[in-house]
Amino acid sequence: MQLLMTPEGKKIQVTIREDLCLYGAPHNPPNTGTAYTSGTDLYYHKARSGKGYYYTYFWSMWQGTEDSYNLVADDEAKSFILERATQAGHVGGGVQESNCESLWGEDFFGEDT
Repeated sequence: MQLLMTPEGKKIQVTIREDLCLYGAPHNPPNTGTAYTSGTDLYYHKARSGKGYYYTYFWSMWQGTEDSYNLVADDEAKSFILERATQAGHVGGGVQESNCESLWGEDFFGEDT
């Protein structure tokens, strides 16, 4: 569990084991190279008040590198997801499509017209 402070000064307790994962960066054990030994995941936390918060979780398998959490705005969370989806060339590669669509609508990954 991690305690985060909102811009309004409210405290929220986030837990990556319980909150909704929207993007999970690929992991590799350290003995298979360095390509995926650190990454940033995106989560959605729904507070007791009913308000939702998005946050990133930076993790690393490297000794001496600390994990960190950072609250992000709704538009930043959407940009984060769309950036990862377009970098991969498709929805997938860590993007949790059904979780994203449950928050932002079924057409979130649809073509702009």
